[in-house]
Amino acid sequence: MFELYKERDLSANISDTVTFFKSFGKHFFKNFFIINGIFLMILMILIYFISKIYMEVLFSGANNLNNNPNYFSNYISENITLVVGGFLTAIIVIAILSMLNITFPIVYLKLFEKENNTNFSTQDISKELKKNIGKMFVFLLGITCIIMPLAFIVFGILVVLCFILIGFPLFIIIGIAFFSWVMLSYHDYILNDVGFFKALSNGYYLLKLKFWTIVGTTFLMLMLIQIIQGIITIIPYLFTIGSMLVSTQDGSSQTDNYSTFGIVMAVIMVLSVLISYIFNNFIVINQGLIYYSLHEDTENFTTNNQIDLIGTEIE
Repeated sequence: MFELYKERDLSANISDTVTFFKSFGKHFFKNFFIINGIFLMILMILIYFISKIYMEVLFSGANNLNNNPNYFSNYISENITLVVGGFLTAIIVIAILSMLNITFPIVYLKLFEKENNTNFSTQDISKELKKNIGKMFVFLLGITCIIMPLAFIVFGILVVLCFILIGFPLFIIIGIAFFSWVMLSYHDYILNDVGFFKALSNGYYLLKLKFWTIVGTTFLMLMLIQIIQGIITIIPYLFTIGSMLVSTQDGSSQTDNYSTFGIVMAVIMVLSVLISYIFNNFIVINQGLIYYSLHEDTENFTTNNQIDLIGTEIE
């Protein structure tokens, strides 16, 4: 049986993440698409039309730029309601879906821990998610209004330091550590009865327990996911570019080529975002396994200290 609470090194964190999805991936993703399906569909439709319109405007602007240098600004001014409305709707849907997408794996692991198997239903997951709607909103608000401004300051300094050789590795290490700190804090916030700032404090404490193991594991997972996503999306993109070049050489209409290219690019954008949300589950589950393994380390540390204290009292 799959163990949540056990000590894991870097290799075990990666391998256990893969093992988890090999064993429970079918049940996990079935419920994932049932719960997130509506929001994913709305977002995909929005991204498709926004991307398609953007590509059409881009190509039209390229053709008309010599005759009308203000083509882009005029287009936005004439369609300001559509542009602003679509932008705001996309932001709202992305915020809702992102919080659901991050919280779903955490709740899934919570129920998995409780049942010690996957004998729980979509309704059970939905109930847990509904119970945590307030926490999702508070955490999103706290991260947006408190943590992100601090992050901009820190990463702004690191960007400046990138002009020095030491700045680049620091940027990567601190960036990954920041990501893990937020994820561990959010796990603690959802799984335990703690406040926002207490969760951040607990997440920071857990991060320090195995800093380099956590940073290394997270870095490898992020790189692995990015490589897989890149391979999946680059194939249709290269195929489209090749098809356009062949069509141009055959004397096909440039307008038709641009129209086809715009549609394909919109589809690729939709595919890219969909894949990103799907593979995000691997990252969150990986962070969840890190969280549970750190708690196992904490309990072992506490137990050993108590044993040592007992020996001291006897003396």
